[in-house]
Amino acid sequence: MQTRHVSIVLASVLAISVSLPVAAAEKVTGVNKDFQAISKTSANIPGQPGHTFDQNAIVWKSVSSNPIFGEAWVSAIAQLDTTGEDAKERGYATNHYQSGDVSYFSWEGAINHTKKDGGDFERVARGTFTWLGGNGKFKTIKGSGTYTCKFTSKGGQCDWEGEPEM
Repeated sequence: MQTRHVSIVLASVLAISVSLPVAAAEKVTGVNKDFQAISKTSANIPGQPGHTFDQNAIVWKSVSSNPIFGEAWVSAIAQLDTTGEDAKERGYATNHYQSGDVSYFSWEGAINHTKKDGGDFERVARGTFTWLGGNGKFKTIKGSGTYTCKFTSKGGQCDWEGEPEM
């Protein structure tokens, strides 16, 4: 039951890792994909059946439509507070750009899991993210945005949009 939430967390985090436009406060959009779980620690909450707390280390690829920033690999740590099928998530991540620059962000949101016929499922994660600075071109980055992730047994991705200021 908890493994499926790792995919959503990864996707959510990916949704947050974005490349930034040249102009300040210009809206940017992107896609996060290729999520990989690095590690997971899980604890059952005593006296609360179906309630777990997980900490996950994950990586994914963020694809920007802005050629100046290109692609970034994202490394993140995420926490999920899961009750039943749904979870609240939050985390911190670093975008690693091909230029060697990095940018940092945090996110939080919710994951909703729906079981479908034949054992299939749909997981949707929605939330907000905030850029927290970085180095190089991203030293003064700030701003925020939103993300939506959708997953089924066939895969999924996270779409994001934000308005960074640099």
